[in-house]
Amino acid sequence: MQKEKLWLIALILVVAVFISFVGYLFVQLKTESKPSWLDLNVYMIYEQVFVWDSQNETEYMTWNVTEINVDFANIHLVSHSVNITDESVVITLVEADWIVNMFTREITNSSDLRYVGKKCPFWIQTNVEIGSTVDIFYGINKIGKSEIIEVLGQSRDCWMLEYNWKTANMKRWYDKLSGICLKIQVALHREGHTITITETAVETNIHLK
Repeated sequence: MQKEKLWLIALILVVAVFISFVGYLFVQLKTESKPSWLDLNVYMIYEQVFVWDSQNETEYMTWNVTEINVDFANIHLVSHSVNITDESVVITLVEADWIVNMFTREITNSSDLRYVGKKCPFWIQTNVEIGSTVDIFYGINKIGKSEIIEVLGQSRDCWMLEYNWKTANMKRWYDKLSGICLKIQVALHREGHTITITETAVETNIHLK
């Protein structure tokens, strides 16, 4: 009798562990899934408008998927950074190649080692709401609000993430349906200069539903 009770307890524990494991997998699949639009050769181009003092400069930022390999996507990034000194503001070209886990968005390898281990900032998960925690390259933050923006010739309902640091602040708008970043605004305050950067999606081959 005692032996039967022990077997019953052991069976209940095994079932409980199995149910917990299945529940964990279900949550993981809900929070970490491959975007339906993510495929070979998809790309997004953003117009980058830099404004400082009485000057301005327009450049472009592009990311595109150059290779798909099981769970990973190779992404080539072309962008521009700001170099600031007491005397001048210089806009410089930067490029990087990332290997990104398509399910977790983690950058597992990069030509620029600063990105390794960070989350890709160009899309987020879609099962989020106001107050949801989102992790991207610039840090973990909570969605503060939603806004409708005009971009790519249409109105898109977006989640907005905002970051504030001592010498900079940034806002990023993510399309609710696809999770893709459609607009970025940055203000840099350095070396006596204030530089504002507005990056807006202007071209893509991704069908935004």
